[in-house]
Amino acid sequence: MREPNENLDVSDALWNDHESDQLDNKTYNSLLIEQYKIYVEMADRVSARRSVAHTFFLTFHAIIISVLGLTLNNNHNINNLGMLAFPLLGLLVLCYAWWRLVQYFRRVSRAKSNVIAELETRLPTRSFWSAERKAMSRDNPYNPLKRMEVTLPFVFAFIYILIYIYVALWM
Repeated sequence: MREPNENLDVSDALWNDHESDQLDNKTYNSLLIEQYKIYVEMADRVSARRSVAHTFFLTFHAIIISVLGLTLNNNHNINNLGMLAFPLLGLLVLCYAWWRLVQYFRRVSRAKSNVIAELETRLPTRSFWSAERKAMSRDNPYNPLKRMEVTLPFVFAFIYILIYIYVALWM
């Protein structure tokens, strides 16, 4: 795990040291704590949006798989296999969009965590950074969830390709 000061770009861009000279200690600390609270809330909102996006895509793909299963179960005669390539392409594009969204949220979360860690260098404790450091340990039960969010779009894409191959060969 990276130390909070490893990312010099965050540290250099974050602090307004020339402005803090004009503030007394009490005002400075009060402003720092308020900014810290706001930023932690923003990081929490990114996590909430990430969860909503995952829920949407999981629900959507589960519905599509169910509809495909029911359709294939009731319709044993597929006349134009080429026309099925368009929905397959659309579903694969959705899987790709999901994967890209996962990458985006991971980068945003990482950036927000770096800023929070840098803010904590000026606070009495590093509670958020310590919790994140513990969460990133190898034996943490949440690590499989992180791997799952990256692999699920590929799993659904693979399922769609298998369904298309099944329809092409056996129907």
